Amino acid sequence: CNALKHRGPDSEGFYFGENVNLGMRRLKIIDLENGDQPMFNKDKSIVTVFNGEIYNYEELRINLIDSGISLKTQSDTETIAFLYEKYGYDFLNKLRGMFGIAIWDKKKQRLVLARDRLGIKPLYYYFNNGRLIFSSEIKAILTNPNISKEINLNALHHYLTFGYIPAPLSIFKNIYKILPGHFLVFQEKKIELKRYWDINNNFDFRDFQDQKVVEEKLMDLINESIKLHMISDVTVGAFLSGGLDSCSIVALASKFSTKPIKTFSIGFDDKYLNELENAKLLANMYQTDHSEFIVAPTDIDVLEDIMYSHDEPFADSSAIPTYFVSKFASENVKVVLSGDGGDEIFAGYGNYKADKIAKLLNKIPIISNKNFLSFISNILNVDNNLRGFNNQIRKIAKILSFEPSIGHVFWLSIFNQEEKKQLYQSEKLNELNTIDSLDFFRDYFQNFKSDDFINDCINVDIKTILPDDYLTKVDRASMANSLEVRVPLLDHKLVEFCTAIPSKMKLKGLTTKKLLKNIIKKDIPKEILFGRKKGFSVPLNRWFRQDFSTLLEKYLSPDRIKRNGYFNSTYIENLKTEHSSGLKDNSKLLWTLVAFEIWQKRYLDT
Repeated sequence: CNALKHRGPDSEGFYFGENVNLGMRRLKIIDLENGDQPMFNKDKSIVTVFNGEIYNYEELRINLIDSGISLKTQSDTETIAFLYEKYGYDFLNKLRGMFGIAIWDKKKQRLVLARDRLGIKPLYYYFNNGRLIFSSEIKAILTNPNISKEINLNALHHYLTFGYIPAPLSIFKNIYKILPGHFLVFQEKKIELKRYWDINNNFDFRDFQDQKVVEEKLMDLINESIKLHMISDVTVGAFLSGGLDSCSIVALASKFSTKPIKTFSIGFDDKYLNELENAKLLANMYQTDHSEFIVAPTDIDVLEDIMYSHDEPFADSSAIPTYFVSKFASENVKVVLSGDGGDEIFAGYGNYKADKIAKLLNKIPIISNKNFLSFISNILNVDNNLRGFNNQIRKIAKILSFEPSIGHVFWLSIFNQEEKKQLYQSEKLNELNTIDSLDFFRDYFQNFKSDDFINDCINVDIKTILPDDYLTKVDRASMANSLEVRVPLLDHKLVEFCTAIPSKMKLKGLTTKKLLKNIIKKDIPKEILFGRKKGFSVPLNRWFRQDFSTLLEKYLSPDRIKRNGYFNSTYIENLKTEHSSGLKDNSKLLWTLVAFEIWQKRYLDT
């Protein structure tokens, strides 16, 4: 619990039983006086601890009371214990929210661990020789001195491709993530994993024939979700990045708030990436209580703290601004709303456009010919910026050489197979090069095989990169600063509806988020509605050539690389030289390696 104090600095609670010990740290949001955990059913045969929020708990409380159950608190936690007693495993289908839940059923000598449908909240477990240890973060599991910190090389191999560790793996052997929408049952010293939710699209196709009806239903679901996500006994603020998703959340939430919403923005001294002007426009329009902060290249000690908060190697550089905006917001509020999930449910990412272009080009025989694709790649010079036109064309030419599903995954990959062959020094890692990390996603695509390929890509992203990268980043950065982030666009009822909508309504031509733009256009300034998407990226290209050059010297020095024995120091030196000279933009490759070395220094170096 001490290792998790940042997740809950307000109080702690414990349960010590014959075969189980439970502990938790609390961040007080609901029922401030009486909401401490663990909580119990009437005869105390069921014990509950959980991290997260159940947004429909008031409705659930009323239903329980109407059925004759007497509740002692106004807490959402208490409803979980009684729902489990009444419905068994099916209690999970009653919940709307984000959660990692642990329930000890004393009579059945059974422990149930459950993770929310979208993976907004984390839940890790270690299982060996009939012993189970679980936690919201790996660092708490590792406080047990008997647990090995041996690296899972298979996980490292995938990390270098994706920049994160895909579930159910973790960077450590014998420590795993419970998948979103799943629960684990531990009984008689055995574990069983079960799924309770999946993206099922059980909508009639006729539901989506009338655009106006779809838009009205969509707006109703978004408004309902935002209202539920604003339920709190403390002040709720909002992240305001200046992008369409966060601006939409703030615009709609302002209508349901009796006082100005506290909004928090963060930017860079980089015109290409800075969206502070858009954030100000929206803040002024809705008279929010607005604050902003500029992120500059930060010192190495802070970077180490940010990486430490993730417990695993994590190469999404937007973790840096996410950490700082969370720290900034936590000085004023305990809870914020965020626009995360909008790019998935409304088809907002650039790679969906690339998928669509690739699918069209693949129908043209000469363009889909591998010799032609090789010719295109060879005649185009490599830009010294990853976002450069030539690099984007070269990347599209590359994805055309794959089957469409693997092409989609490749678009977001970092080290490819050939680069890994040059990178690996370790014999055991070299053996793993027979495994193509991109194949990790084949099973996911098989589960979502439909006539709508873009929707299949969206569904796979919701199951993989969303929880393992984007939501991991938000949870760790915010909870490291004792801040709760709520994501209204990932209410499961909204997600179920949006994923069923034909992609041509969301990605109209090459216009992303068309549906969201249609329903929000009266509430958002046109500069935001029609502006270029900038995302929440860090200007790594420039930072590595300037302020972050010391990072390369410290973490990617030949001596350190040779000492660790995983990677080829000569190849890494070449990457550094190419980047510093402006010949190529190797910033993503270098950051992926730096992030791994920072993690290794904090977790493994003596």
